Amino acid sequence: MKRILPLILLTIGWATAMAQSITIKGKINDGETNEAVVGANVAVKGTTKGTSTDASGNFSLVVDKGVTLIVSSIGYDNAEVVAGTEELTIRLRPNDRTLSEVVVVGYGVQKKANLTGAVTQLKSADLLKRQVGTTSNLLQGLAPGVSVFQGSGKPGADSPAIRIRGIGSIFSSQAPLILIDGIVSSLDNVDANAIESITVLKDAASTAIYGSRAANGVVLVRTKRGGTGGIKVGYNVFVTKQEATNIPEKVSAVEHMELSNVAQRNQTGNPNAFVFSQALIDKYKNTAPDNLEVFDNDWVKLLFTNSGLMQNHNITVEAGSEKASLFASVSYLNQQGLIPNNSFNRFDLRLNPDIRFNDKFRVTSVLFYNQSTRTEPAGGTPEFIIRQAIGLPATGPAKFGDGMYGDAGQSNRRNPLGQAESSGLFQVTRPNMMGKVTFLYTPIKSLEIEASAAREQWHPYAKRFQKNYNVYAPNIANRSYDLVAPYPGTNALSERDTTSYRTTLLAQATYTYRDTKNEIKFLVGAQTEEGTNRTLNASRSDFINEELPYLSLGGANRDNSGGANEYALAGFYGRVNYAFQDKYLLEVNGRYDGSSRFSQALNRQWGFFPSASAGWVFSNEKFFSGLSSVISFAKIRASYGTLGNQGVPELYPFAGTYNSGNDYYFNNAINQGLALTDAVNAGTTWEKSTQFDLGVDFQLLKGLTITADYYVRKISDILMRRPIPGYVGLNPALLNLGKMENRGWELSATYRNRIGGLRYDVTGVLSDVRNKVTELPGVPYIDEGLLRSAEGYALRSYFGYQAIGYFQSREDIASSPTHFFNPAPGDIKYADLNGDGKVNNDDRTFIGNNFPRYEYSINANLAYGLFDLNLFGQGVARKENYISGTGAWPFFAGDFIPSLLSFHKDYWTPENPNAAFPRLLPAIGVNGTNSSFWVKNSAYFRLKNVNLGVRVPDNLIRKLGVGSARFYVSAQNLFTLTPFWKGFDPEINNNTAEFYPLMKTYTVGLNLKF
Repeated sequence: MKRILPLILLTIGWATAMAQSITIKGKINDGETNEAVVGANVAVKGTTKGTSTDASGNFSLVVDKGVTLIVSSIGYDNAEVVAGTEELTIRLRPNDRTLSEVVVVGYGVQKKANLTGAVTQLKSADLLKRQVGTTSNLLQGLAPGVSVFQGSGKPGADSPAIRIRGIGSIFSSQAPLILIDGIVSSLDNVDANAIESITVLKDAASTAIYGSRAANGVVLVRTKRGGTGGIKVGYNVFVTKQEATNIPEKVSAVEHMELSNVAQRNQTGNPNAFVFSQALIDKYKNTAPDNLEVFDNDWVKLLFTNSGLMQNHNITVEAGSEKASLFASVSYLNQQGLIPNNSFNRFDLRLNPDIRFNDKFRVTSVLFYNQSTRTEPAGGTPEFIIRQAIGLPATGPAKFGDGMYGDAGQSNRRNPLGQAESSGLFQVTRPNMMGKVTFLYTPIKSLEIEASAAREQWHPYAKRFQKNYNVYAPNIANRSYDLVAPYPGTNALSERDTTSYRTTLLAQATYTYRDTKNEIKFLVGAQTEEGTNRTLNASRSDFINEELPYLSLGGANRDNSGGANEYALAGFYGRVNYAFQDKYLLEVNGRYDGSSRFSQALNRQWGFFPSASAGWVFSNEKFFSGLSSVISFAKIRASYGTLGNQGVPELYPFAGTYNSGNDYYFNNAINQGLALTDAVNAGTTWEKSTQFDLGVDFQLLKGLTITADYYVRKISDILMRRPIPGYVGLNPALLNLGKMENRGWELSATYRNRIGGLRYDVTGVLSDVRNKVTELPGVPYIDEGLLRSAEGYALRSYFGYQAIGYFQSREDIASSPTHFFNPAPGDIKYADLNGDGKVNNDDRTFIGNNFPRYEYSINANLAYGLFDLNLFGQGVARKENYISGTGAWPFFAGDFIPSLLSFHKDYWTPENPNAAFPRLLPAIGVNGTNSSFWVKNSAYFRLKNVNLGVRVPDNLIRKLGVGSARFYVSAQNLFTLTPFWKGFDPEINNNTAEFYPLMKTYTVGLNLKF
């Protein structure tokens, strides 16, 4: 870094010294209405130097005399003018260039109008309207058929689950293949300011060229490159205040005691039973909390004391000439969590240099370095600590005035404030480096040969040092506090050091033939990928001095372990595109992949994955000419293909696994030895996905575009374990047995227009997918407790009893089928589905699932004069969450003290027969049985983002050497409309209170260009 910055500054100074400048002024007008075009880009041709028009359509730019200016704006054809000495008036001709845009596809690009696959491309401007800590969250709601659900707001661990067109496997990987500049990576490894475009490939036609890793879809990220001349520097900064979107509200100390007595009376049937005496309750009512005898603690409020601030700084540099160019991006992110000792910071450096030796030979490179550090309390995950705070009653002592932690009554005297503040630190540091160089040779105009090599290394290091903290109890007689015990009683240090490498080599050639009617394009290539991983773990406990957390200073109690693995993938691929008169389109793809995850001896390592697609642009037909004034473009397309999934649960499923230890009994003793632990299936191979897609693309009224798709995605050879008798002594082998399908549709529409000086566009997205398990040969179902997978039902559906209300009276109980427990009025009543007069295990059934249905979003952009506004909302029309445990069940304890939330006050009594909860009991008991009672509607609409920006007038900043400046304020997750329970977030697919809440954010930011 110390060498790069001086080089950049030297380049800037050199360019400034060499310029012979004049100041060009002008105005940009609409060619039809003669109205001013606000925000039009005016750039020097062949460079990245430029400016934008102001609210009156005026611009001013310092340029070299005689250069050519390119003027561009959304909805207009580009215009070119030569810069002289006079003031310019430029009229832009309205047009819609959407269909002529170039879209990034697998191993190349295609004109959007000629696409025959299901592809969605997002541009940089689509991504920069929201300010988040992880780039992957920016995909939510922007691409139809792509489900993005954020399960946590924890700093550094808030990446969402991304699913393209449903679930693709039972136990294998369900995540899409993500490539950044052609290299497998994570979306969170790139700063949004460095991204030029993100392309989502959804159907077999667009993904088959990636073969064995494409079954779950593909996401292609292209980062920015330098221009062909001049220097452009950008600085982007934002500061964000974060707070929880939803946290359950607790009952007060008095309410907790009174309701505990109600539960005790219901349990015993004794109207005089109690847990807390009336004298104590009256004392709490009449005495202010003194933190000695009387407590009324809001544990969550006491815990959420960290700032929750997030800030991001980014500097970009674009520079270049006809021979060489550079794009550089430097970013720093710091995100504070809601609880103490919880944070995340990340540093990114990206350099994309290009060298053009001549018209035939050029070299492009990508150099990337990223280092992140995530910090959490060592005593427990933030989610677990928050769960404790939600689960503890207000009557427990939290923290005394002099900073001592109270004995809250938990097992081992655990205190969530002590866990967060004084239990030590758990830190994960992850440096990541990648370098790629690509050689491109064009011996003739129609042929391009490409060869590239990439090497990536990442070296995560984790260190946890858990310290003791003391727990105290009040001594009322002495008006003091007595030491109860240190928690956890034994300190401990553990370290994990991992080193991983990945090398990717590629060679491909592209040949294009064009004449007046035909265009045909051939692509052939080969690619290899090899990787290694090495891990070392070590731990010790009983440290005498907790200020020196080093392994060599621990006690005699020690442990260590380690491991290593290797993997490889090789593939040969090809594609043929044919277009006749831009009306009839055909594409054929194929890839032949080999993977080290499968057996070479049984010829299972290699597989072929083909696809074919066709399109018909019927708006170019003569018979359609009468509708051209209404529909300017219309295309129908269809595709079919087969994809693979090599992301199986194990790296070597075809090989036996041995365990060393006390495995053999002979000579009347247990002896050391090696034992086979798993049955082996050497014939394990790819899971496969075949997909059919039918789509249409329309462009209407020169402002409205519509895309719709219907698809059927069938997954076969799903890996699963068929049960074997227990006396075999082995775990079942992985077998390619299961089948599953996803059927769905997608619809997106965008309308762009202008009214006077107001420019706006609105995009709506709606999609749906239905999942069904179709075959589980030899397995009646896969039982995972609450979740069950069976033929004819969605994967991992909820399974339990059908709740039909409450028992309202003893007479109601007597007239109802016999239940598997002795019910009382106020208990949940279950349906006797088989009609045998008894409610037992035979009456359990499928009671719902967590698959989102009818996902939708609306994204609106408005610009007027110097102001711009973005509104983005996202939601799900049908969704179900199963809630249980802490925070859901009244007086659920687990290893906490039984407590209540405010909504638990709506419990059954004879006077409240339709209550939200059954009768209160000291423990949930049989009312917590898996049943439809706890399946809750979690459909929602959320205002995801509001961003209001204003461009600073050019005349105010020009003297400062600033090309443009934009100030903005934004907010995320401002409000949510949902019938789901108050305090729980419908977007989080978690059925207990052990979650890290999503963040509601308020941001101020600044974008500068020099």
